[in-house]
Parts: sequence; structure tokens; C-alpha cells
Amino acid sequence: MINFDDRLVKLKDRRQGTVERNRLEIGLESISTDFRINENYEQLKENSAIKYVIGSMAAVSEKSTETSIAEGERVATTLIGLLETAGVSTEFKMQGSVALDIHIEGYSDVDMLILKKGIVGVETPTIGNYSPPSDPRPLLEIVKEIRTESEAKLTSRYHAAVVDCNGSKSIAVSGGSLMRHIDIVPSCWYDSLIYQSTQMEHDRPVKIYDKSNHCFIENSPFLHIKRVNDKDAHYGGNLKKVIRLMKNIRADMPDNKKRTAKALSSYDLAGIAFHMDDALQCSQYLPLALLEKTRWYLSLLVASQPLRDLITVPDNTRKVFNEDAKLAALTTLCDEVDALAKAVQKAIEPTSYTYNSDSLTSRMIYM
Repeated sequence: MINFDDRLVKLKDRRQGTVERNRLEIGLESISTDFRINENYEQLKENSAIKYVIGSMAAVSEKSTETSIAEGERVATTLIGLLETAGVSTEFKMQGSVALDIHIEGYSDVDMLILKKGIVGVETPTIGNYSPPSDPRPLLEIVKEIRTESEAKLTSRYHAAVVDCNGSKSIAVSGGSLMRHIDIVPSCWYDSLIYQSTQMEHDRPVKIYDKSNHCFIENSPFLHIKRVNDKDAHYGGNLKKVIRLMKNIRADMPDNKKRTAKALSSYDLAGIAFHMDDALQCSQYLPLALLEKTRWYLSLLVASQPLRDLITVPDNTRKVFNEDAKLAALTTLCDEVDALAKAVQKAIEPTSYTYNSDSLTSRMIYM
């Protein structure tokens, strides 16, 4: 049996931070009052089960997201200035869940790409004209220098914070004066043939430096962002609601199940929701229908390998189910979504002893 009151407490702590953290940040830690705001889902005249589902689908507050973006840009701007003093010219771009507004925590990690300025990787044979690079070193060595200098500069600059340089693809900076956990990702632009043809930034991949293996990992974060944003707009915001819902359900799993479910990354969950297509179509007044449609779609994926083989991440760079462990993760997630749907239906119709999806798909809710 799901304890929805307990889940609502966890949901609020994720979205707004704990009572103690909130009081500390506003400088009123000596007062016992909970100063956190009541969000729209908390003010619904509905049972706790429905509040949990609606809250799990909702975006984190605009103010919190703005703070995350501002902190990421502040750290990146500071680092770029420090790198410039070492003769390393760079620029920054934000990627990841915060950039897409599909993060589920008010204090989510912020991913900042630190990109080499003026020198790019180029796919050949080129369509346009490219001048010889001003730096004759291999591109891998150039971006490695960004990583090495960034580690030194961040450690020196943020001496009161924790600067973790052990990550393969990023440097994690947290604590001290920072209000958010910032991931610094040394990288460079990669002008693919498609980008050379369109000159559209969303078509421009990046190459991320992998410190552990001294190699590049190609990624298309801005194509991912564009495709998710476009489809979300087409379906009235429902795509992002489903992504957030699945991420929150996973966050609330028992630890043993969570370890299994985490084989599906946030990119993978976005890919699963992305391919729901017209199952994402529903009225804003029937939000519980999205829970039922997610339950139905995940069940379909578990049962059909041919369907799983068709599912790719939104930027089409790889299949979602490219590792054996991901089927176990999918099955675990599917079971949890199924249990949630049945528990919500039971909360709506306490005397019912069989699951009736109509209880969710026809339940009108006015925000």
C-alpha cells in the first residue's frame, strides 16, 4: 500500500528543499516556522493520491529554476575569465534537465558545457570553407587542456566549496557560497555535415572530453532539447509532465528497486515518453489520464521486444534499450507505475476491488 502523505512530504522536500535548508537559505534558521510556499498541487481540493500525481508532473517553481540557471551561468562565467588568464579561450552553454525544465528537484545539478572558442572539430569532406586551426595540436589535447586548467582554476577559486575532479566527463562543484551543484563539462563544438548544411545550432553536436579514457564522446544536447521542446509544445506540455512523473516515481522507489531502475538514464526516460506520441494527447482537465497512458505504454514496451528495438533517445543518436540491464529497469518502473495507478484508482473509488482505468481517464480536475 502506498503512503501518499509520506510521498507528498518527499515530493515537497525535493521541489523546495527541506524545512531546515529553506530556513537556512533565507537566514531564519532559528525560527521553527515552515516558510516554504504552498504550490498549486498542494491547494487542490483532492485526496493525497491525486495531489501526488499532479505534483509529480508539475515543473519545479520558476523562481527555483531561474536560480539554478543563474548559478550555473555565474560559475561558468567566472571559470571562463579564469581560463582566459591562462590563455585558454572558451564559451559556455547549458545542457541537461534544467535547460529543458524537466528536473524534479529545486536543487538539481546544473550541467554547463565549457567549449573551446575559435577551434572546432569538423566532419569531412567539408561543405563550407574552413581555415586551418590556429592551434596545431590535436583537438583532443586542446580540450584536455580545458579540463586540466579548469580543475586547477576551480579548486583555487572555490576553496570553500567541494570541487570533485574524479568524474570522467565533468568536474562537480558544490557547497561553499554556491546555492546549486554545478557540473562543468569541458568540450568543443563538432561541425557535422548536417550542421554545415543547415547552420542551425540545434544541429551542432559537441564532443565531450572523457578524462578516464582520454577520448571524445560525441553528443547532441541541443537537438535533444529542441525535439523535446517541439513535441512537448505539440502535446500541450504533456510530454514533460510524463517525463517528470516517471522521474519522481523512480525517486520514490525503495532503494533496491531504485538501483535497478537507474539503469534507465534521464535521457532514456525522455526517449520512452517521447515515443508515446498520440498517447500524450489529453485534456489539461484530465491529467490522471497521463498516468494511465504511461502505465499502458510501459506495459506494452515490457511485452514487446520489437517495439523496444524501435525506441531511440530524442536526438536519435542511440537506442534506449541498448543494454540488457535496461529491460529489468523498465520492468521495475512499469511495476511501480502500475501500482501507483491502481492505488490512485483505489483512492478515488475505495469500494472498488478491480482496477478500472476509466476512473483515471475520466476524472476531471480543475487547477
